Amino acid sequence: MATAAVGEPPMILPKNLRLRDAPRNPTLEEGGAGLFEVRVFVMSIAPESAMSRELLVPLDGSSLADEAVAHAAEIARRIEGSLHLVRVHTPLNMLVVPTDAAISIPDPVIDERIRVDAEKWLSRRARAVSDLNDVPVTAELRVGAPEAEIVLASSERRSRLVVCTTRGASGAASSWLGSVADSVIRHAKCPVLAMSPVAVKRDVCVRTVLVLLDGSEASGAIIPHAEWLAHAFGAEIDYLRLMPPPENPSAAILEYIARTKPDVVALATHGRGFSRLFLGGIADELVRTGDRPILAFRPHDIPWTKQANLEPAANQLAR
Repeated sequence: MATAAVGEPPMILPKNLRLRDAPRNPTLEEGGAGLFEVRVFVMSIAPESAMSRELLVPLDGSSLADEAVAHAAEIARRIEGSLHLVRVHTPLNMLVVPTDAAISIPDPVIDERIRVDAEKWLSRRARAVSDLNDVPVTAELRVGAPEAEIVLASSERRSRLVVCTTRGASGAASSWLGSVADSVIRHAKCPVLAMSPVAVKRDVCVRTVLVLLDGSEASGAIIPHAEWLAHAFGAEIDYLRLMPPPENPSAAILEYIARTKPDVVALATHGRGFSRLFLGGIADELVRTGDRPILAFRPHDIPWTKQANLEPAANQLAR
């Protein structure tokens, strides 16, 4: 059995702070992990300073990838932003393994036909998305490796957010979608809203955003992005940090998510993995198989060393 306490929210524009009703002594079951404390901060937030309002949505022609469009369009509509749809054509000569020159040299005519078909599909899709959602939509077909081209496109256009789906545990997705989503999360300079095949079918509205923290400076880098998303929907933010980390933090976090039912879970990533302090593999599990959208961000040039006082930006989380 573990105890929980409700703390004061970060001091951001106090006139807009609002505590949600919560029991003073809720309990959090966590099998055999011993006692630990969960500090929960709940608040509404004010808008951040102006920045890019364009959301990038990678598409690959599959129905799964296309399901992310509705979520991106709703965010764009609420922030009076726009969408940029990106599809990447990978030339056949980048895919063929040269084992027998007589049969493995790709036909340039076929390759060009595939590229043209993809470009026409993307143009039709962009028009349909614009007409259906009443938001500005642009589209771009890029040529190269999907992982690199999507990250490059988001950087060139200074995208505010990448919105995409990712492969589930069964591997049911397009040929590249899952691995590309993983790579984009690791390398993009902007946050990524990643959704499993289950999560992408959820309602596009966001009422509560759960932010996972572990006491490191880098883990707090997700906070301004979570605030931005929450403000777009007028949603509340719930901050969760386990202190001290239990033996099985994944079970505790998943139980908390199941009990509080946030619409989005937000956290920072660390290179090929996630926080080395206590988040462990929970982020990868949430992205691939979780039933809620995951807002992930990899901070660059911020250490993952644990600090006694987490102070992301100008916010000091109350103890």
